[in-house]
Amino acid sequence: MDRALGAGARAILNEATGEMVLPMSAYWYSDRENVLVNYAVAFLIYDCVEEAGFTVATWGGDGKALQERRYGQWSRSLAAKNGNLPQIRIIPGLLPAQAERPGQSPERERAEAKCSNTVGRAGFPELLEGLAGDLSVQQQITQDAVGLTARDPEYLAYREAWQECLAEKGLKLGAGDTWTVESGGSKEDEIRVAVLDVDCKESSGGARKPYDIFAQYQAALIKEHQAELNALAEQKKASVERAKQVLRDHGVADARL
Repeated sequence: MDRALGAGARAILNEATGEMVLPMSAYWYSDRENVLVNYAVAFLIYDCVEEAGFTVATWGGDGKALQERRYGQWSRSLAAKNGNLPQIRIIPGLLPAQAERPGQSPERERAEAKCSNTVGRAGFPELLEGLAGDLSVQQQITQDAVGLTARDPEYLAYREAWQECLAEKGLKLGAGDTWTVESGGSKEDEIRVAVLDVDCKESSGGARKPYDIFAQYQAALIKEHQAELNALAEQKKASVERAKQVLRDHGVADARL
């Protein structure tokens, strides 16, 4: 695969939140879209439980997502704040968190289990990267891009320069082929090491460089499967719109959608 076919593609990185957008992101649910779909599925399961004669307290509150860290820490501001720990960002929920849920009776637990199995995904596709057993075209493209990036000469040169910089600063990588740099264990040292890690990436060509190479391979592979992916994008769009309608039907205001 010629990476030049994806020339111009870049990873969009948010230094403050740890969010990242890649070419294949168009074919997965965003964090927000996933919230909408999951709430819609939950409401349909609740309908089933209520039809069985039980009252259900809907869940609410905010969710969390981790920083994309395939090639290690890339945000200087998050390195200075969190060290080598993945930044957890907030994903706003649709409903306020409830103080407590009512106690579960064995009968209601059985009804909820039965409804969960009966409703399942309610026809909503699972469009999340990295799910076990996923053989979808978008998962295959992502995995192929990972392999191509790992063998790319520019990527290998970048990684070698980064490792040499780390060694000059007296830092070592963790065991195995990893992007994790060892630290002394204290929070202060984790932060020190994470900032030096980003320094070495910047001096080796930029902390975003491996993500840009990865994005370019994704973009090149997308061209080979554009018709399939166009259909998938339409499926995702329809799924999100259907989820919004389910939520409206259950009293969620448009302002939250």
